[in-house]
Amino acid sequence: MSLRMYKYGALFALLMSVVTLGHADGLAVDKIYEPYVNLLEKELEYRLSHAEGGLQAPDGFIIQRLGFGAAVNDSVAVEVYLTAQGEDDAQRLSGYELEARWQMTEQGEYAVDWGALIEYEHSRDSDVEELAGTLIALKEWGAIVGTMNASIIYESSESTGDEFETALSLQARYRYRPMLEPALEFYAAEDYRGIGPVLVGSMRLKDANSLRWEVGTVFGLDESSADYTFRLMLEYEFY
Repeated sequence: MSLRMYKYGALFALLMSVVTLGHADGLAVDKIYEPYVNLLEKELEYRLSHAEGGLQAPDGFIIQRLGFGAAVNDSVAVEVYLTAQGEDDAQRLSGYELEARWQMTEQGEYAVDWGALIEYEHSRDSDVEELAGTLIALKEWGAIVGTMNASIIYESSESTGDEFETALSLQARYRYRPMLEPALEFYAAEDYRGIGPVLVGSMRLKDANSLRWEVGTVFGLDESSADYTFRLMLEYEFY
């Protein structure tokens, strides 16, 4: 095994140990961010996560997000989401999220492209507030693209008090065609380990606009994790 493979293996082991020591509530299966910011780009986004089974979601759990985002300059983008979540009533507004994403390096400048994400989340139903910092890394090996999101989360709740949590998301994607890129995703958080296939695609529209989608199902790896989590993302990017 090459020295480079040992380095990536050691990094993965370190990340897994951090996740094992930490915690993360809610549904871990969600969008995996890339580090890039496109100047003048705006986007409308819809996301759905639906978990079923296991100790995590015995009666099912749904989270929907509707967001609008815009690039502030060529390296920073901001986004706001309205969220709805619940076991059987995910149609009512339950909170909001604010995000700021920073592209830390130029694409291809180094062996790994880096970015960072700051998120604030408020849930009025459960009176929970979260502040999260996420390190984003993307590495290409020919047609294979590997993406990592590693998060540290501070959560404040009247029921559980204050605590720090961690989460890790990994995606390996094969660039087959722009409209169809098969991927494998892995998630780790508090009481959750899951892995599953996802399909990613995008379509170019008029005036450099585009439509991007992601759809897949992630399966729990232990009794604590939901048996499966279906996730969907639709994103319209425009200028």
